[in-house]
Amino acid sequence: MKKTLLTILTAGALLSANAQVPSPAWATLQNTNYTLAASFSSKFLDVINSNVVWSIGYSGANVSQNFVNFSRTINGGTTFNTGAVYASTLNPAVGDTNTYVIANLDAIDANTAWVSAYLKGPGAQGAIHRTIDGGATWQNMTAPGMFTNSASFCNVVAFLTPSIGVAQGDGHPGNANEYEIWRTNNGGTTWTIVPGANIPNPTSGEYFLVNVYEKQGTTNLWFGTNKGRVFRSIDAGLTWSVSVLPSAPSASISVSDIAFCNANMGICTAFNTSVTPGVFEQFITSDGGATWTKVTSIDPNFGRNDVAGVPGTNVFVSAANSTTATSGFLSYSSDGGLTWTNWGGSAIPYLAIDFADATSGWAATFQTSQTAPTGGIYKFNGATSIFNAPSAVCFTSPSTTVNPINWSLGNSTVTYSWSVSPAATISAPTATNPTLTFTAPGNYVVTLAATNSSASSSSSRTINVTACSTPTADFTVPSGTLCNNVALNFTNVTTGTPTPTYTWSTIPAAGVTISPNANATSPAITFSAGGTYTVNLLASSVAGSVVVSKTITVNSCTASPSFSIPAALCSTAIVTPNNSTTGPGPISYTWSTAPSSSVAFAPNAVAASPSITISGIGVYTITLRAGNASGVSITTRTIDVQNCVGINETKFANLTDVSPNPTNGNLNITLPTNGDYNLVVVDVLGSVIVSEKIINSNIANINLAGKAKGVYFVTVSNKVDKVTKKIVLE
Repeated sequence: MKKTLLTILTAGALLSANAQVPSPAWATLQNTNYTLAASFSSKFLDVINSNVVWSIGYSGANVSQNFVNFSRTINGGTTFNTGAVYASTLNPAVGDTNTYVIANLDAIDANTAWVSAYLKGPGAQGAIHRTIDGGATWQNMTAPGMFTNSASFCNVVAFLTPSIGVAQGDGHPGNANEYEIWRTNNGGTTWTIVPGANIPNPTSGEYFLVNVYEKQGTTNLWFGTNKGRVFRSIDAGLTWSVSVLPSAPSASISVSDIAFCNANMGICTAFNTSVTPGVFEQFITSDGGATWTKVTSIDPNFGRNDVAGVPGTNVFVSAANSTTATSGFLSYSSDGGLTWTNWGGSAIPYLAIDFADATSGWAATFQTSQTAPTGGIYKFNGATSIFNAPSAVCFTSPSTTVNPINWSLGNSTVTYSWSVSPAATISAPTATNPTLTFTAPGNYVVTLAATNSSASSSSSRTINVTACSTPTADFTVPSGTLCNNVALNFTNVTTGTPTPTYTWSTIPAAGVTISPNANATSPAITFSAGGTYTVNLLASSVAGSVVVSKTITVNSCTASPSFSIPAALCSTAIVTPNNSTTGPGPISYTWSTAPSSSVAFAPNAVAASPSITISGIGVYTITLRAGNASGVSITTRTIDVQNCVGINETKFANLTDVSPNPTNGNLNITLPTNGDYNLVVVDVLGSVIVSEKIINSNIANINLAGKAKGVYFVTVSNKVDKVTKKIVLE
């Protein structure tokens, strides 16, 4: 399938009617010298250093027309020379007849540059080409087997060093369900396929995108896909990981640009088509793209056409293109892309921006002529004040020092002037990075003015110099028994000025939930399993960081279910279990029997001690499940339900239960059936201690508390049967 380039291409020729006013910091207009069309500009821009810039051109009047031409300067833009990447010459009057559509440009130095390309027309595949003579000639460096699979599509070639490069596309040779990534370590002389096992598999319908990539240093490389995923390699393309942009549905979001100013701080833009019309989205990362945060409110000064990081700084730059008189602009950000400062100017359609370092930047726009090309690119000539300093520091008598980091943009002639209000000592007010000395607490406004022959600017930051103390970290552990699966509230009693930030953790960490999060002041921590744990609290402030740890024992606090029932009863039997379950509550109960037929529970099977009616004959197993926050425990008892019609004395004795025995005084007597009985208790001398009647019942209770310890005999009888049981009173 054919994938489109960034959707930045608008009719540039229509903008000439508006008054184009460049920013004073970008007032140097240079000529890219494309002679192919009047509304010509650069769709790919690669700034190598203060002298060398490469670009690939396209026509703003006819964005569908395929141009394979480049422009290059080796003298800082004083002159740009143009040429064609491929041998055939493009004649705009008859349209494009070339084989390849250029997918990206990756230049190395004044003489060496690479392009990737895909086939124009039927088929997709592609190739990579290199020049080592400044564009005079280009050589096809595509290795055998590269981008020849029917599902192949060449998107990007990128070199991290002059020797180590990566070429990327869709459709692994022999397996269209793998990404096709090749790697060279000899400047492109030979290429080796990266094993599919080293690359996360594509999702359904996913593919990489042309020119959507970023590289940092000699090992870091990122690619974007049409399904909202960002691939990263930290070992120069040998192995890959993937992260997902936090925007739903991911199946409808396509990455449009990736930029990093160092290995960790990056910006990603995407276009979400899950709604109509589609929505432009911005994401930022501070961990190299392992995780991304969506910018919920995009600064209107963020240029959506192109974004780039400025190497050697924490600064990003962006470009905006519009057909309105006010919307075309360039801007910069020093806080990771959250807020942006407009460089000023108006009505200039900027299509691409790139910096090689803090002094060397260019931004592409449209030329205004074809036969005598004018313009096409602006060179950064200004001085932009940007610096970083801590918002708060601790005052340590007799003085505290701060070393601001100067990220200002501008050429080597920029001069600096530092000031502080109220006054503080500045080691060298005109130095690039002076030392500031504060002799008393307070709020200080630090200002940096940056000036060169073309422009000047200033920026300020407030530093709160605070009399503070190192945190004294401490917390209290919940009292009592600590149970698993129960939220345990830990109370933070840390002291320190200013108030520290907190990070909680446990060892081991598996199965542990910290709520609401690990940075809460006093969180609730839930341990899914019992065991010994170390709870750690890290307290941090500008005064320092301290860790305190405490070891706790978490118990498995499941309930201990227990109940008693008669060993045997007559049918139909009604038995009420004596539930003696113990454990931390609340406790829930669930009763069941096996077999379960001919059994009824009243009021229900989840009562603490229900009445169980068993109308069948046989041995029944009664099960009690007792549950609490820590889990569920189970215990069982059996009862023999017999047909007691014509019961004999032996059966009568077996079906009569006197418990507990021995006893401390309270006796529970269960009889085979409901009926009228006589109950007599005598001592060993035959003296009657208790004499009672049981009327229409099979349950009786007697209390021998206060009687002399020893042996007693309990006799229960009716008109037919009689049984005597010996008991021991303790």
